[in-house]
Amino acid sequence: MRLGQAEISIISDGVLRMDGGSLFGVVPKALWRRWAPPDRRNRVAVALNCLLLRVGGRNVLVDTGVGNKHPAKIRAIYQLRGGQLAANLARQGLTPADIDLVVLTHLHFDHAGGCTAYQSGGGRRAAGKLTPVFPKAAYLVQAADWREATETNARTIRAYYPEDFMPLAAAKQLERVSGDTELLPGLWLRHTGGHTAGHQIVYLESDGERAACFGDLIPMPEHLPLNYLTAFDLYPLDTLAAKEDLLAAAERENWLLLFSHSVQRPAGRLARDERGRPVLTAVDWD
Repeated sequence: MRLGQAEISIISDGVLRMDGGSLFGVVPKALWRRWAPPDRRNRVAVALNCLLLRVGGRNVLVDTGVGNKHPAKIRAIYQLRGGQLAANLARQGLTPADIDLVVLTHLHFDHAGGCTAYQSGGGRRAAGKLTPVFPKAAYLVQAADWREATETNARTIRAYYPEDFMPLAAAKQLERVSGDTELLPGLWLRHTGGHTAGHQIVYLESDGERAACFGDLIPMPEHLPLNYLTAFDLYPLDTLAAKEDLLAAAERENWLLLFSHSVQRPAGRLARDERGRPVLTAVDWD
């Protein structure tokens, strides 16, 4: 899809399933199950949507999905169907070596898992060491998120897999930024906090058109109402404040909204229904 002089493509790494109660926090199941029907284990289908941004002659990838390193137990818990990112990039005519920058909204395993792989291409028991998947790219993350991912506690430890991101630092491909940063002309990393201390979104403006990838600040269109927060948010009041500010700007300026975890509606524009509730309008995606 064209956005001014830039081009945006949604690149899937696959799908997994997560507990619906965790995804919707204090929102009653009687409400969220209408839009996100759970399976018999109360798990909801969650897309692993990454973005390819072609901006100023550079190929920028936003998030990397889960990859294919996880052991059988983790694959079963989340019904993982990941590791499809490279194949779907190939359909765009790109190899991993063509990616110039990888932006990580945060370092949870479902966003950073595809950053690294075993040299052999196999899993944990395969021979070979872990290396960055995108050999020429700089990987960018907020310094606060890196700190939280590498200094875990009893609540946060299960959300991170050091093998997803520690090899990036060892290969000197990791770059830590602090706060809002203009990565390329019109392409911004905006620190939001909320989901994690260093969570960031990606904002793009070109020829007066605007788009934003919300990461896990607003993972699905179902989370557009301000009070729909996930139980994974470490700082929910910060999430609430960031959502309020960003959605007001998105509605006022007609942003294209991109969602990391929506299976059916990964993109759209913000509108209001007859009761004034936020809804997502469809966009033509070519």
